[in-house]
Order: sequence, then structure tokens, then C-alpha cells
Amino acid sequence: MEKPMSVNELAEELGQEQSMISHNLKPLLNCNFIFIKKQGKKRVYSANQETVGTLFRAVEVHAEKYCPTGGKCLKGAD
Repeated sequence: MEKPMSVNELAEELGQEQSMISHNLKPLLNCNFIFIKKQGKKRVYSANQETVGTLFRAVEVHAEKYCPTGGKCLKGAD
């Protein structure tokens, strides 16, 4: 969400295999939840801020209001 990234950057950031990231990006791309921009040979993915940003904010509000941890589960392991 914070910045456009390539598949390799996403895989490194998430600690996942590149092939799994690519596989999971396809449906998001097909539904325009993310966009792709070619930079030379590299493909850079970015979130559709209009829709995905709104969805993430709704999840955050829900988590803060209804989750037993007050939304801390969304912030990662601290």
C-alpha cells in the first residue's frame, strides 16, 4: 500500500516465494485492485488507492472497534 513494488520486492518484504506472490497478484490485477506499470524489464505493482485504501480503512475501523486486541493484530507482531 505504501509504495509501488516489483514481485521480487514484495516477496522479500513478505518473506514469501516469488511464484506465490505472482500467483496471488493475478486475481487482484484482473479485478483492478492493483495496477501494473512496466519499467524496462521490471513490472511494478501499485495498489488502487481509491478502492483498496477504502477497504483497508474499513478493516482498521472494524478491528479497532470489535477485535479483542483493539486492532493491534493488524499492525503486525510488536
